[in-house]
Amino acid sequence: MKHSKASILSVALIAGLATVNAAEPLEKDFKYKDALKYYHTETAALLKQSLLSAGFAIDETNEVDDIYLDFASRALNAEKERIERIRDALASQTCSEGDGRCTPPPAKKKIDKSKYSPGFGHFLTHDLEPGQAELMRWEHDGSIVQDYAVRVGLPPDLVPTIKAYVKDMGLLDIMTNMLYDDPLSPGDAKWFTFQSPYQKQSLAEGSSTADELRNFTWNVERPDKKWKSDMHWFNTADELSHEEGLRVLAKGGFDQVLAGIGEKMGLDSLNIDSFGFVAVTNCDRGFIHTDWEDVDGRAFNFLVGIESPDQGGPELIVEGDVKGEIYYGSNAGILVGDGTRHGTRECDHR
Repeated sequence: MKHSKASILSVALIAGLATVNAAEPLEKDFKYKDALKYYHTETAALLKQSLLSAGFAIDETNEVDDIYLDFASRALNAEKERIERIRDALASQTCSEGDGRCTPPPAKKKIDKSKYSPGFGHFLTHDLEPGQAELMRWEHDGSIVQDYAVRVGLPPDLVPTIKAYVKDMGLLDIMTNMLYDDPLSPGDAKWFTFQSPYQKQSLAEGSSTADELRNFTWNVERPDKKWKSDMHWFNTADELSHEEGLRVLAKGGFDQVLAGIGEKMGLDSLNIDSFGFVAVTNCDRGFIHTDWEDVDGRAFNFLVGIESPDQGGPELIVEGDVKGEIYYGSNAGILVGDGTRHGTRECDHR
């Protein structure tokens, strides 16, 4: 029998001093200084030529002139946006390494509104651009649900990167086993040791040695009986596993999500406090709760659907004046913050 379960990524965000660095390390033989020197020379010449062509005086093309600096800033920002559009367009395609041909990405999960319950409210769920953050709104009148309930568009690589990581690490098999064959009793916990799939790949490629492989720890907890479900929480449990989680998020483009949240909430920086998964196959009654209270809008959980049955119904309850139900979907994650009441939607995937 094919096992079905809902798996949700949960990332706790705290307004603070640090953020994820999504930059990949440069190759050792990359001549960084030479590249920057060439870039500076060529860019400066191009900007001056553009200014002259637009009718500016020669003295206004001096690199310390306010007009030059303003034009340079506008031009470089426009170029950055152009490159980002190209990158996002390429990332939305799946390419074959063998023949170089690209095919459209897999179809997004369809939201089956026939599974909506008339006893719940429903939300606007239009597609969002990566990093685009919008307050959740009721479908019937467009009013805001709650000041800290937000939908945020996902980078196209985020979910595939996370799924590949948990599969290669072996955590996905453990999730399935614990939900179907060896569940914890309510209130119990257990610990597991893993090695990084990324380090194993480096070892296979010969760029690292077996001595460099590091063990790190995850824990799994089953909440107590008031949750009325077989839900298990899987979380990083030491510094190394947390750092590895940050690497996974960075590789998937999570910086775009952080930037969108920061801009929407008026925050200069965000720190990722924890990284983990919620897995469930059966929930008799969703336990409605808040993750954060009285934190001045400076702490959040960000929830992303990783895997769910094709025939499953809405997965999350978010409460405003009434209870509303929603699918996680494949295009956006859901941010729950200060005083946002939410819970798992009743389900049975067994």
